[in-house]
Amino acid sequence: MFDPAYSITHICDIQQDTLPNDSERVSCFFPSHRGVVEFQSHDGATLLLAATGHLRDFIAQRLNESNEPTARADLRPITHRILAHPTGSAFESDLFVLERAHAVDPDLYTKITNQNRRALLVLNPDTGTWRTTETTSLELRGCERVVGPCLTNKSAQQLGETLDNIFELCRYPNELALAPNGTPCAYKEMGRCPAACDGSEPMHAYHERFALAINAASGGLSDWESTIKDEIASASAELDFERAASAKRHLDAVRNLPRDTLGCAAALDALSCVIIAPARRQGYALCWVLSAEGCNPVCSIGLLDNDLLETLPGLLASRFSPMGYEQRQLDRFSLIARHWLTKQTKQRKRRVTILDPRHPDWSKGIRRAIEDAQSASDLGHDDEEHTLLPI
Repeated sequence: MFDPAYSITHICDIQQDTLPNDSERVSCFFPSHRGVVEFQSHDGATLLLAATGHLRDFIAQRLNESNEPTARADLRPITHRILAHPTGSAFESDLFVLERAHAVDPDLYTKITNQNRRALLVLNPDTGTWRTTETTSLELRGCERVVGPCLTNKSAQQLGETLDNIFELCRYPNELALAPNGTPCAYKEMGRCPAACDGSEPMHAYHERFALAINAASGGLSDWESTIKDEIASASAELDFERAASAKRHLDAVRNLPRDTLGCAAALDALSCVIIAPARRQGYALCWVLSAEGCNPVCSIGLLDNDLLETLPGLLASRFSPMGYEQRQLDRFSLIARHWLTKQTKQRKRRVTILDPRHPDWSKGIRRAIEDAQSASDLGHDDEEHTLLPI
């Protein structure tokens, strides 16, 4: 995991029966900057770990330096040391909190990963079936293929059901497992399933169709749409209007899938992604790569760094490697997916961009992502999502 560029440590020596003047306020030793703050007790235990948009204000509030009545616990009597790690973005703060929580408190780490968890669609080519699961509980069986991230289990279920409808897959896995002695369902009567379960269709034909479904889901919604459009064009050119009409229905079904929850979903077996976020240095962006080594910063860059901009795609690509399915990696991926799936609104401009190198033109988004990351922000206004997780 990455090391912070610098951190600030202050030993607290607070007289609890006196109100400190400005020069004695502990918060004055810390910058008015976004970052992660950790309160520790005399025995070194972590009392609180939080990401905040304003370190100084946050510390002043949790130490109740104003001595005003507050519903929050006053941490002055039990705080011995405060560590602050200035960061450039909410993404960097959240990632730092995740890694630090893993080191200091398993319960807090579990809480964070449960908050960040995302749904996955798991397809099994051996059985010709699919299931949904979550990043916190993925257990692969055999040669299963994983597609994600999906925002919710409901959206992962929608994706699986659309595969069922388009590729006429079996909706009753228990009957399929009994093939060719399974009992056909109503979908056979409706002409929407060739019924491999009762032997009406050879199992090899069913598995070939299931392989097509895996390929469609693995490429993502955009690639799936493009493939169907090509099918429509080919059928129309051959004057096969029945096939064109069928493909048009498939295109409508894919377009009806919720882009805001499934727009980033694709095969995870080869996933490595680029994250471009604001850097601590004003006017600069920080480029990260999620790979087999974890999620680590590669370089900071400004738009005037023309030489680096020219070579940046190659530099980032040299760090690519599949992230794998180890649980710590899935936890990092879930955090990245939370930022990936965050909607941009007029009030909340996207300043963290995730680029998927599996798309051929991924590098074309680098300059725009750097521009977004460099946009000015008010230190007093946290214009990105942040995590506040007291122990």
